Amino acid sequence: MKKVTFGVVGIGMMGKMHLTNLVRNPYAEMLAVCARTESKVKAVQEEFHIPLGYTNVADMVANPDIDAIVVATGADAHKEACLAACHANKHVFCEKPLAKTLEDCAEIEQAAAENTGKFFTVGFMRRFDPSYADAKQKIRAGVIGTPIAFKGVSLDPASVLPGHLEGVKKGIYVPWFIEMGSHDADLARWFLEGEPVESYATGDAYVCTELADYNDYDNGFSLTKFDNNTTAFIQVGRTATCSHVESEIVGTKGTIRVNSVPRKNYVSSFTEAGYVEECQESFLARWRDAFEAEMNDFVDCVRTGHKPEATAHDGTMGLKFCLQLHQAYLDGKK
Repeated sequence: MKKVTFGVVGIGMMGKMHLTNLVRNPYAEMLAVCARTESKVKAVQEEFHIPLGYTNVADMVANPDIDAIVVATGADAHKEACLAACHANKHVFCEKPLAKTLEDCAEIEQAAAENTGKFFTVGFMRRFDPSYADAKQKIRAGVIGTPIAFKGVSLDPASVLPGHLEGVKKGIYVPWFIEMGSHDADLARWFLEGEPVESYATGDAYVCTELADYNDYDNGFSLTKFDNNTTAFIQVGRTATCSHVESEIVGTKGTIRVNSVPRKNYVSSFTEAGYVEECQESFLARWRDAFEAEMNDFVDCVRTGHKPEATAHDGTMGLKFCLQLHQAYLDGKK
């Protein structure tokens, strides 16, 4: 069967990670990359042996030999690339968050709906993590009865704070309930199968106090009631000692917990320092398998026609939930 041909827009950390996974997929073929800086495009072309390089999205999506586009730019550039790809009748994989505003999400969602016969998915890679996928399968099988609550904790190490502050100042990063919380918001909707109604949130810029000048925070805590009488607790933070993501789904007949201890591997040490288990040092290390699985699934969607797990609408509703959490935080500050 013919390989699915790809073009990738954005060649930063996330773009290169997706490139790596696509190059490893036997059913995918990398044809082109696109970024604003020509020298960076040429460097990535050489590194990954990609024949075509572009500095303009419109030029890349106009290439009839490209089947699918991966959008891995910053969130502020998602709309332009997604709309261009949809209008050119390409399959689209877009990194989260889908966009920075609900208005932009609505335009993207409409373009995706009008892109007849093509798939559009959003990079909520946690759905493809083996542990989370297994948890969802168990819930569907009724192992814990009916889900009634979701608890999500997403923490980055404090070492990221200086870089994040600079990104916030430049307008690159969005507040943490939207940036990191987008994953937990998606998981809450996925596991609880409902939509958020009312949220309460609190927190502060406890360590990186300058974040407060930008209505941002290094720790946030929220509680949300859903329209099906379920509840979600979401905690986000940037002051941990390691990368730590854990979740719990509470049901009427039991509970499922995922990654309650952020183990790097299964090695335990007994030394003079005591009992030690090494932790996951970065989000890339924790989600390596999930990132590869989500891209392999997208390739398979294009090849076989099965529908993606996450849609453009999930991207819109996820952002809506995150904005609700951020607004609840601002309201709480008043």
